[in-house]
Amino acid sequence: MAGLSKLEAVNLMLSNVGEVPVSSLTGAAGDVYVSTAETILDEVSRAIQAQGWEFNTDKNYTVIPDINDEVVITSNIITMDTMPGGLDVTVRQGKLYNKTDHTFLFTDNLTCEVLWEFDYEDLPQYVRHYIAVRAARILSNRLQGDVTGSQLTVDDEREAKATAHRHDMRNSDRTMFDSDHYGIGRLKTRRM
Repeated sequence: MAGLSKLEAVNLMLSNVGEVPVSSLTGAAGDVYVSTAETILDEVSRAIQAQGWEFNTDKNYTVIPDINDEVVITSNIITMDTMPGGLDVTVRQGKLYNKTDHTFLFTDNLTCEVLWEFDYEDLPQYVRHYIAVRAARILSNRLQGDVTGSQLTVDDEREAKATAHRHDMRNSDRTMFDSDHYGIGRLKTRRM
């Protein structure tokens, strides 16, 4: 299944605000509506991917320090952290930083959880649709000042989000007993 292309997503956004669709994103760079729509689509894509989904999260990912014993964070990494029980790390100055030893140096490989950012067209279709619907509503709100003129409603966005989460859950190997996902662990600590 090819999925919604970036051009189709931008055209969905344009039609939502009553603008004429375009045949190419490259030739339409001077069109304020098209460039605004594409910028918003990219913003929304980054924000939604930063939430962390099954498709863009790698657990137990082996990270090998470079020749300088540093771990440089590439531009397609949203976050990186060691797995529970590992070192206390954070990202500083574009590199992984050991908060315990106060250093950027790592002599051993690390086992991390990595949250990746992908290009729009490399995303699963269910996420592309959710991003496009959300971006269309945001474009309408920014250009028109309210969402009453928008064809896509909050309910459309809510439905697209629910569908995306449902598909993402189907692709995971989690069960209801995984307390980190379903919140079962929180139920144990809740008092009646």
